[in-house]
Amino acid sequence: MKLTSRMALALGALALLPLTPVHAADYDPPIYVDQAPDYVPVEVGSGWYLRGDLGYAFNKPYEFSETPAGLVTDTSPLSGSIGMGYHFNDYFRGELNFGLLPTSKFASKFDSTCDGTQTVTVTSGGSTSAFAGPSTRGCEGSNDGNNKAYDVMASAFVDLGTYVGFTPYVGGGVGIAYSTYKYAQGARNCQNSSTTSGTTTTIFECDDPNGYDGTTQSEKQFSFAYTLGAGFAYQVSKNVAVDVGYQYTALPSAKYVTADAVGNPEFKKGLDYHQVKVGLRYDLW
Repeated sequence: MKLTSRMALALGALALLPLTPVHAADYDPPIYVDQAPDYVPVEVGSGWYLRGDLGYAFNKPYEFSETPAGLVTDTSPLSGSIGMGYHFNDYFRGELNFGLLPTSKFASKFDSTCDGTQTVTVTSGGSTSAFAGPSTRGCEGSNDGNNKAYDVMASAFVDLGTYVGFTPYVGGGVGIAYSTYKYAQGARNCQNSSTTSGTTTTIFECDDPNGYDGTTQSEKQFSFAYTLGAGFAYQVSKNVAVDVGYQYTALPSAKYVTADAVGNPEFKKGLDYHQVKVGLRYDLW
């Protein structure tokens, strides 16, 4: 009897085996997870660069057509600028720069007189007497002029490929210039003085303690400016390049002042600079 029961159980188990796949079909299919992409860090500042340069204007834009007698000049042909740029690709880049353009300062010297008050003090026999009154003294006079100009330029450049480390380029830009001029005619450099001779002391005090500025004419002006240029860059390290080039800068409506042959002011319009420039670029990557 026991043998018969065991055989019945075994046959029942074999009969249930075909049903196993049917029950397995009720399970959820396996879940496949796509592999996450590798993390790639973003290069902060990629494409951007800083730059600075010095220039020399070899055309001397404030040159006098005639030299007045006694003229003293302090005209600087130097310029400078700082800014930043961006490489859009290997051949095209843009820049924004702030610059100081060449300046001019001059004075035509001559002998003049200045007004003041003179006090004479005399000591004699133990007593002191003072006498005061208006007086004039000889002093140096001058007709003075100065010019200054600054610019903010947005420029675009085309790099023409790199050859043995050298990258030639051409480009140009437009922007705004801020220029000023001032001319003072008949300025006098009056100096206070005090002298003693024996028992007499003479004191001269200028009516204008800081000197007399003369009759002045001045103007401050914003005007359109543009540049054209060409040059080359040489890569001296991974991040640093030396930039050498020529730049023509024009301020067509900017006003400035010079002097004629006898020292009278000449007010002119239109400035341009032919400059040789040397600078450095620093890539921010």
